[in-house]
Amino acid sequence: MNGNVWMFSDEIDDEDLEFMRHDYVTYNMACEYYGLGIKPVVRMAHEAGAVYKIGKKVLIRRSIFETYLREQRKA
Repeated sequence: MNGNVWMFSDEIDDEDLEFMRHDYVTYNMACEYYGLGIKPVVRMAHEAGAVYKIGKKVLIRRSIFETYLREQRKA
């Protein structure tokens, strides 16, 4: 495991590990994982600057989005 994930290994389940394998996630994947609706995920992903378009497909850069979520939680 990279980063500080190993420090929380007792709290991580298979769903977390699968999600961490992705550098980019879809809006639907983010909604399911974070427990948020589509509109808040879209709005926050754009505010964070984590949205990447590849043709018609729109992806969220997970590392940027999670940094944004942590910052918002502190505020």
